[in-house]
Amino acid sequence: MKFQNLSQAKKLTGLSYLGSVNSSSKMAKGLKYNESTYIIYLAPAKSSGYEVCPMRTDECTAACLNESGRNKIDIHKNQINQARIKKTKLFFEDREFFMGWLIYEIGKEKEKAERSGLRFSVRLNGTSDLDPTTFKLDNKNILEWFPDVSFYDYTKVSKRFRLLEKYSNYDLTYSFSGYNMIDCVNLLREGKGRVAMVFEGKQLPTKWSGYDVIDGDAYDMRYLDEQNVIVGLKFKKVRNKIDTSNNKFIIPMNSPFSVYENN
Repeated sequence: MKFQNLSQAKKLTGLSYLGSVNSSSKMAKGLKYNESTYIIYLAPAKSSGYEVCPMRTDECTAACLNESGRNKIDIHKNQINQARIKKTKLFFEDREFFMGWLIYEIGKEKEKAERSGLRFSVRLNGTSDLDPTTFKLDNKNILEWFPDVSFYDYTKVSKRFRLLEKYSNYDLTYSFSGYNMIDCVNLLREGKGRVAMVFEGKQLPTKWSGYDVIDGDAYDMRYLDEQNVIVGLKFKKVRNKIDTSNNKFIIPMNSPFSVYENN
C-alpha cells in the first residue's frame, strides 16, 4: 500500500497524523529559541507487540513518560495509547505507507517553519528508541531524505553513536538506564557526548560526579547543547505510582555525587 494523500491515510488508518509540531509544553518551549520541532510518539517498550526500546530496563519502563502530561489523565478512553499502538503497528507492518506519510508530514512542517522564519528539527523517537536508518523508503533513510534538517534523539543504544560519523544532520544524547553507568562515565570522560539523567526532586543539582548539569527541561533540542555535560531531567509523575527511592533509573536527591547550589 502506498501513501497518496492525507485524506486517504486518515480513511485507511483512522489516524489524524503520525507526528506533530510543538505538541507538548516542553516541545513548545522551542519557540522561545526560534525553533519548530516535529516529533513522533510511538507505543513504547513492547506495548504494541513490537519492541521499540531495545536497551530498556524494568525501571525506565515503569517511569516512561508515555503516560505523563495529557496521557496521564486519558485513563478511561485511552485514545492516546491506542493511537500510538496503531502508529507503531503501521511502522512495522506497512513501512512503505508509514514512510510515505512521514516524508509528507516532515516536508509540510519544514515548509511551514521556513515561511515563519523558524529553524526546523525532527525527533523521531519521542517515546521509542529506534534506529533512524530503519525509517527507510526507496533505499534512502529519513536522514538522507532530509539532509538539511537537524534530527536528534535520546538513546540507550551505545553503538548507535557510530551513525554520527556518517550523518552530520543527526545528534544523539546518551540516556542513563540505571545499569549503564560505566558507559555513561566513559562517554563523558572521553568528551564524546552528553548524558541524560533523571533526578528526583524539584531542583536539579548543578554538578553530578564533577560534571556540569544543564537543565534538560528548559527546551528539548539537545543538538544545541554543548558536549561533555549531563542533561538533567526532573522526574515527572506518570499514571503508575513510582517509588523513586527504589528505582535505579532515577538519581535520588541524597546521591553523594550530586552538588546543589545550597550545598
